Amino acid sequence: MTNSNASIKPVASDDTVIRIGKATFTSQQSLEHGAALYDNMYLIHTQLMDVHNELGQILIQHRALYKSDKLFGQFLAKGPLGCMSRQDRSDTVFVASNWAKIRKINNDGSLDSLGVSAIRKRLKASDKPKAPTSAGNVSKGKAKPEAEATDGPSDTKPSAKQVTADDLAKFVKEKLKEYGISRADFLKAMKAKSIA
Repeated sequence: MTNSNASIKPVASDDTVIRIGKATFTSQQSLEHGAALYDNMYLIHTQLMDVHNELGQILIQHRALYKSDKLFGQFLAKGPLGCMSRQDRSDTVFVASNWAKIRKINNDGSLDSLGVSAIRKRLKASDKPKAPTSAGNVSKGKAKPEAEATDGPSDTKPSAKQVTADDLAKFVKEKLKEYGISRADFLKAMKAKSIA
């Protein structure tokens, strides 16, 4: 009896034969086959989104004929789409209802490999307004009433922190790194503006 826990050390060479079912490939052929499969998978997913859109448009138009979702569901259960789950109906209607937004967000192809649930999350995130950079009123209670304007000088001192040259240099260095700008390019731009 062989030990099933024995470690197996794979040996790779240029003439290794890769077997998938009854098909055999050389190492390079298997990688090329894998690339072709990946391209096909990408195309299928893109087509799937188009199918979601078209099916969703059909469902939206039929839904308009019924007074309630319940009556619409009963109608579908008796017809050729009776096998379609509620989640699939919801997904297709969502895609069709948001097709313009999906196409707009998908300019770079970032949604092509995602399912409908992940696309919902991306659309929801893109619809949220951008948060302000300041914390604003973060108290849990009611907002503080605004003080009435008075004539004369303010009796409060500004609470802005003094920025030192070191602080500014650190900030610029972080931003250069964040945006991938080299120090040399930054200095050239500064000289061009006659600031440096």
